[in-house]
Amino acid sequence: MGILIIFKIKVLMAKITQEHIKKSFEIAKSIYENRITQKKGLDELVDFGMNRNSASDYVYNYQCMMIGKLMTRNSNVFGTEYYLSKIYENEGEKGLQNALISLSAHLDYYENVSNTRVLKRRKIYNKYLEKLENKTQLVFPDEIEKSEKFLEGKSKKVYVNVFERNTAARNKCIDYYGYICQICDFDFEKKYGEIGRHFIHVHHIIDISSIGAEYELNPILDLVPVCPNCHAMLHKRKPAYSLEEIKKLI
Repeated sequence: MGILIIFKIKVLMAKITQEHIKKSFEIAKSIYENRITQKKGLDELVDFGMNRNSASDYVYNYQCMMIGKLMTRNSNVFGTEYYLSKIYENEGEKGLQNALISLSAHLDYYENVSNTRVLKRRKIYNKYLEKLENKTQLVFPDEIEKSEKFLEGKSKKVYVNVFERNTAARNKCIDYYGYICQICDFDFEKKYGEIGRHFIHVHHIIDISSIGAEYELNPILDLVPVCPNCHAMLHKRKPAYSLEEIKKLI
């Protein structure tokens, strides 16, 4: 009996290997694409030597990364980079955008609940964010409203609106709406030609300073592209005017 208990403890504490992570990615992808059930996928990972809880975490993380959702479960450094690289390889820039939105939210969440820094994984995040920034429009400094937010009721202040600065979230918003002001319909490329191509500001619909708890941002519902003039008018008041209010003025 004592030997059996020790064996069970060792199984529970088994280290997650790179081969486990590679296998978990394949299984998570199959589950996400409805090619196998979650139970069957987890059973297969357990048979492969992975702890069931760890297997469940990695499957959950893949699902979150595919839709740009905050993931609250942890991943090691190799797992973080491997998942990003494979999603980029399989899903392209749009897939990587969602994965980076998810990872960005996770890193902030994890650092705040654990009071520790995750420097290695932030380095990986920045590495893949740079891949997008080299191919897409960068965020303009005027777009960013300095603000505070509080995570999970803590008194610790965070002075960065990560989603508004996040190129991946910005790109997802623009993918949906296009580079046209959603208030006055101004199109920079149509007006200025090539130099106006891919130019637009992105406005954060919800005033960050009014939020007293952590929330999960939706780049399509919470961000909107606007021209610099309309963006300036939106922020002529605190809290900002709504899009409808500015539309009525013009």
